[in-house]
Amino acid sequence: MKTLILLCALCGTLNAAEFFVSPTGNDGAPGTKAAPLLTLNKALEKCAEGDTIFLREGTYGGGQTVAKAKITIAAYEGERVSLKAPNDNERIGNCLWFTASGGTLRGIDLEGGFYYVLKFELGVVGGLVEDCRLHDSGRDCVKIAGADKITIRRCEIFNSGRRDNSNAEGIDNVNGDEMLVQDCYIHDIATCGVYPKGGSIGSIIERCLIMRCNQAGISMAQSSGLQFYDTKANPEYYSCRDCIARNNIIVDIKGSGIDLESALRPRVYNNTIVNAGQTMRGGIRISGNNKGGEAGLVKCKDAEICNNIIVMGPDSKRPAVMMGKDSHEGSLTFSHNHYHKVGGKALFWWEPTGAYGLDLAGWVKLSGESEASEGDPGLDDTWHLKKDSPCIGKGKNLAPPDTESRGKPATGKRKPEEKADGKASETSPEFMDDYDGNPRPGPKERKPWDQGADQSGAEALPTPPAKDTVGTRPKTDKPAKKATGR
Repeated sequence: MKTLILLCALCGTLNAAEFFVSPTGNDGAPGTKAAPLLTLNKALEKCAEGDTIFLREGTYGGGQTVAKAKITIAAYEGERVSLKAPNDNERIGNCLWFTASGGTLRGIDLEGGFYYVLKFELGVVGGLVEDCRLHDSGRDCVKIAGADKITIRRCEIFNSGRRDNSNAEGIDNVNGDEMLVQDCYIHDIATCGVYPKGGSIGSIIERCLIMRCNQAGISMAQSSGLQFYDTKANPEYYSCRDCIARNNIIVDIKGSGIDLESALRPRVYNNTIVNAGQTMRGGIRISGNNKGGEAGLVKCKDAEICNNIIVMGPDSKRPAVMMGKDSHEGSLTFSHNHYHKVGGKALFWWEPTGAYGLDLAGWVKLSGESEASEGDPGLDDTWHLKKDSPCIGKGKNLAPPDTESRGKPATGKRKPEEKADGKASETSPEFMDDYDGNPRPGPKERKPWDQGADQSGAEALPTPPAKDTVGTRPKTDKPAKKATGR
């Protein structure tokens, strides 16, 4: 029986077809490379499950729906392709809309949509978006509406909320489990850069550069209507469960660099946060949320925040860490974080006891944080550590205890994703890389990690990336250089 299933799957792969679309094509043509179609819409009509659609260089009209499973839409190699939709026409809600599972979008510039540039619909399982630019949306750039296992990597996401900036995220994930966002450049966002909310389970945001957001850089998570929660998987109405933010550089944020709200077991590891809390909240904020109805007050539980660098700007009056009233229960683990207030001393709030204006010593006394430090972290203009940074070697080694545990999924479901260099990425809570993809010391080396997103002693990526780079790193990376000693 297993052999029969395997043969059927192999036959499906072998029978997959390729269709070509070109601005000089004809929708009456067969869709071959020599005789391409004119529109993406016609290609979507003709294709079957598992087929690939190649778009030749040019600009195409958006507003398309991908309703067949495992369809790949890709720019032809080496060619520039754009898919555009207006963001002021309500009849065109999305530039592109996946309503079927397993789709892939590769190498395309997508623009517009009355609501969203790109949407994954409820019930979709599996989707890959890579090497794409997603921008100038009516509201959110990417909407994940209860779709699971969506991977977004090496993408540039920017200029959300061009029509309505009141609720316009870079990536808005409502109850989508096991989302993976990695190596993305997310900037100039009307509200939050990216969040998994509505009960998202096992989502990971890693190695991203997030800049100029009017609310939070990363939010895990914000409140959603109770109707969006899966009460079987999440009967307590946590906004997110077992979600992770790690190795991100987060810069120039009006609200929190990282926000934790009603989150169960959130993990915040090795992020570099610079000039967050410009006008509200703080560098990192922890908060409960009274969701009303049968949910009531839901607090964060069992949060772990380790190895982060938090730099507050000279004009900010907000705290480096803001611990809200009725915000947390269970174990709260702060350790090895480095704090700095430009031109002064770092400020901390512990609202459960009404303690505002705490210095680091007062914060450590109330929070129980271990190995906290303060002072100029020694960052260069690209937010990497200078050679004389006091944050070098001051982090906690979070490497997995053995190689067998590496690559295991956070929820026991997800397989490792392919990295830009073709190697497996870490999609578990345990990891050994940094923002640049360079290795940190392993468990057998018995060396401490650096604090922040960058591990010193290896080649750094240009930050922000070069104009011709989509996301934070080139599509084909050279193998990272091994970290040298300090």
